[in-house]
Amino acid sequence: MHVQPSRYNIEVKLHRGRALLYNSLSRALCLLEAGEVEGLRTLEERSRAGKVPFDPPLRYLVSQGFVVRDDQDEVKTVRDLYRASRNDPGAVNFIVCSTLSCNFGCDYCFQGAEKPHDAMSPAIQDQAVALFQRIVAAQPDLRQAQMVWYGGEPLMRPQILYDLADRLIDVCAQADIRYSASMVSNGYMLTREVAQQLFLRGLKNVQITLDGAEVDHDVRRHLHSKKGTYEKILGNIRSWIDEIPIMVIVRVNIDERNKDGILRLMDDLEARGLAGRTNLRIYFSPVESNTAACHSVADLTMRKAGYGQLEADLYAYACDKGLADAPYPPRFMGICAALRPNDYIVVPSGDVHKCWDTVSFPEKRVGTVFDTAALFARTSRNHQVWETFDPFENEICRTCKLLPSCSGYCAHKFVYAEDSAGDSILPCPSLKYSLYQRLVLKAVKQGVITTDDYDPAMIVTDPLDLTPKLHTAESMLRPAKARRGLPLFQDA
Repeated sequence: MHVQPSRYNIEVKLHRGRALLYNSLSRALCLLEAGEVEGLRTLEERSRAGKVPFDPPLRYLVSQGFVVRDDQDEVKTVRDLYRASRNDPGAVNFIVCSTLSCNFGCDYCFQGAEKPHDAMSPAIQDQAVALFQRIVAAQPDLRQAQMVWYGGEPLMRPQILYDLADRLIDVCAQADIRYSASMVSNGYMLTREVAQQLFLRGLKNVQITLDGAEVDHDVRRHLHSKKGTYEKILGNIRSWIDEIPIMVIVRVNIDERNKDGILRLMDDLEARGLAGRTNLRIYFSPVESNTAACHSVADLTMRKAGYGQLEADLYAYACDKGLADAPYPPRFMGICAALRPNDYIVVPSGDVHKCWDTVSFPEKRVGTVFDTAALFARTSRNHQVWETFDPFENEICRTCKLLPSCSGYCAHKFVYAEDSAGDSILPCPSLKYSLYQRLVLKAVKQGVITTDDYDPAMIVTDPLDLTPKLHTAESMLRPAKARRGLPLFQDA
């Protein structure tokens, strides 16, 4: 048997010739001494010459996926795992927008400033429940259902959430399906009473956005009256977080305007006693201009490389504050509701969507709750673009070492590439620009290495180490237009 290093090995150089070795397929991480680094580089040649003893060190590298048979098709392995995960028959996500209305006036909102004020009517609620029952019937191996309350701001209409949750819980109980719920909310109306009511109806976690400490947050995330919201949001969280076990996931949207103020937010969370908790964690996300509704902020978004470095520094600070765990590359982050066969999003009009980014654009719906037969037939063009999207058909993605982690990352960017402005058209996640720093942070936190083992300049991630070719606007626009039958040489 001849062996070779895995194509998904990623090496982070350290002092004295040592290296951290990460494999994006197995997600294993280990420390190699200088001689082991050199041995791995010559492994394939020595294996073919019959000079590689199958000793304990080699067996370890094989067991962790760092070394594979030379006839193993690793891309096929990743593709098979991806398809199994994307088509998992045991789980489903059902996303409900009780309203697309919102009490905030954030200028970077991908849904735009002019949101409809309609709430989901009782008739649409009935049809939403019927759609979920149809999903349960169509997926006989279903064992776990995750509800997501989304908007707009879902708490503009809390009673709808309560009523729907009660009905959906009953459907799951009758089918012996585990029920849980999560919510995306701005947090302004998430009082103790509301949190208690939602917790009793299965809410496990809520994502709440804070875009910096008060001075930065209130400039960006204010009411339509321009009144600030920071103190109200934190007051709500503090009123129940000690007694109601809902996980709070603090999201921080970052662009050129607030990038220098995120440390102050973490300092403030610590000062208010919100650091070091098991039920509050922070994560960071770049503001992007992915729909026509938010093109006005395209010039304010950060470039990919600059944001990646900033995010790495922020996670290190958050870990030290007890606000985040050391970030580690996930598997298949590109699998979302848009790509899973029976995951659907229902909006107040009764339209059904696949992608969170399209909910405010009726022309992008895939169907309606009033015709579930047509919806499940999946024959509409809008539906087919999600059904047929496959990151393995894209050569740039297929040849990237991060494919097992990323798997295309955001299908919306491939399907509706012409909707993005500026750097936002590029699909790769911040992980591609901060991977080395994340791996080093993980190794330091685990005690595998210390800060004396590297210089910061040594661990800056170069995305070209991970892929032979980077995506460009052209590499995104042409396939997207061809997929959707648009003229290739006409401005979007």
